Amino acid sequence: MSRLRRVRYCIALFAILLYAGISTARWVRRAGQWPAHAGADEISAYERRFDRLRPALPPSGVIGYMGYPDPAAPSSDTVPSPALLHFRRYLLAQYTLAPLLLVEDTTRALVVGNFEQGAEPPPPAGFETSGEFGDGLVLFRRSRP
Repeated sequence: MSRLRRVRYCIALFAILLYAGISTARWVRRAGQWPAHAGADEISAYERRFDRLRPALPPSGVIGYMGYPDPAAPSSDTVPSPALLHFRRYLLAQYTLAPLLLVEDTTRALVVGNFEQGAEPPPPAGFETSGEFGDGLVLFRRSRP
C-alpha cells in the first residue's frame, strides 16, 4: 500500500470517528434534557389525575363509568363534538385504569364519574358519593339495589 493511500485512509477514518463522536455528544446532551419533558403529554397527565382514585378501586373487575360531556349534547363553540370528546375521555380513563374494565352504565356497584374540574354532579339514582378525588373525578357507590 502506498504512503498516499495510507494517509487517505487515516484521514477518512479520523473523519468518521470525529463525526461519530460529535453525533454521540449531541445525543447525550439531548438525553439529559428528556427528563424535564417526560410526562408532559396528555396521557401522562391523565394517568397522574387518576392516581388519587386508583387506591379506592378494586385491582381488577368491571366497574361503571359516566362522564362529561353528554355524548347526546349538541355541538357548541366550546365543545365542537361532544360525542367524540366523551369517547376520547372514556378511552383514556379505560387505558389509565386497566386492568379494570369500564362500562358506560350505572348497573355496577361502583361507578367512576369523570367530569370537568369544579363540576359537582349529583350521584346517579340509587348511589351515593363515595369519594371526590379532585379535577372532576368522583367515585359513586351503590347505596340501594
